Amino acid sequence: MSERIERLQVRVPQGESGTLEKSHRFSFAYHHSAQPDCQLSLTMPVRLPSYSRGAIHPIFEQNLPEGYVRERITERLRKHIRVDAMLFLALQRDFGIGRLQYRSSRFPDQAAGKENLEEILHWQGKQSLFDELVNKYLLQTSISGVQPKVLVGDSRATFHAPGLIIKSGLKEYPGLAVNEFFCMTAVRNCNIEVPEFYLSDDQSLFVMHRFDLRSDGTRLGMEDFSVLLGEQTEDKYRGSYETLAKVVKMYSASPSKDLEIFFRLLVLSSALGNGDAHKKNFSFLYEDISQPETIRLAPAYDIVSTLPYLENDTPALKMNGHKKKFPSQKELSRFGKKIGIKKHGEIIEEILDTVHDTIIEYHDLLEKYPFLQNAIKRAHAQCAACSIL
Repeated sequence: MSERIERLQVRVPQGESGTLEKSHRFSFAYHHSAQPDCQLSLTMPVRLPSYSRGAIHPIFEQNLPEGYVRERITERLRKHIRVDAMLFLALQRDFGIGRLQYRSSRFPDQAAGKENLEEILHWQGKQSLFDELVNKYLLQTSISGVQPKVLVGDSRATFHAPGLIIKSGLKEYPGLAVNEFFCMTAVRNCNIEVPEFYLSDDQSLFVMHRFDLRSDGTRLGMEDFSVLLGEQTEDKYRGSYETLAKVVKMYSASPSKDLEIFFRLLVLSSALGNGDAHKKNFSFLYEDISQPETIRLAPAYDIVSTLPYLENDTPALKMNGHKKKFPSQKELSRFGKKIGIKKHGEIIEEILDTVHDTIIEYHDLLEKYPFLQNAIKRAHAQCAACSIL
């Protein structure tokens, strides 16, 4: 029988938190000496009774790999050890997004491998650089999402955690790096905060800096909306954007500001044809879990147009009671009014104009990928129909 990991020590930068165990259930118990600032999640205050669940706790599930990364790790390790949630957490050590760190005797601490960012962006080798990076750094990559990606350290950084997220569409999603680069550029042009990002010279890689790490390596807490709703990853496409608006109002230290940013992101998703704006693609950051005044909406991330790959794709969640198709200006305006957004009509027009200008600005790049250009133009035209002003 394969060896399995049954117990992990969990800590945060402020100190030891407690122990996660897996038998017939998942159980987490805080250490008796755990202080309030060692709290794991906004949803799990420090207490003496343990937190026990049949399924893994959402805060631990947050960074579990899906799709490509999960399949590659399973392929590499299944002969040697039981591949399950506890293994993925043990592999995460302190490499994962956010502030949680895991200790096990099976996978001792180690520094993340580092690469030169400029060499990644200007790679001219005949072999696939992404395949090479995956082979080298797969076991330090614990990150959610089905898209092929890998966590890599930046040789310029003074801290050991991997600070670069490198993505590729491979053959399954042609042009995906260009797709994300364009969409994230449109978001930035709309004056919404985004991490620093790049497109490689050969247009095969999208590279983004992590936003939960400060320049000195200090970790910020990060919790996605699935965690805050107490839900599992499998539920990320269930529910409504109205519910997510309530999450913003409940947790944000600046609810009016963050609610407008949230609304702007939904308008952008409609204008770009992004059908993957699910619960795990919205998160909060905080500097100190014991200081709710530091909680704010995280920078925008994982924004791509899904229409080039799914011609009849629909929104990830319901808006105004349905998700049969991407909302028009009229539907977006109705939603904005419902959640209390001032000047919602002007915001919609402003974003549509900015996306249009970004399409023109990057015409030469998009022209190389006509299926991508056509899908984004179609999404923009559908959203822009039926002006409300």
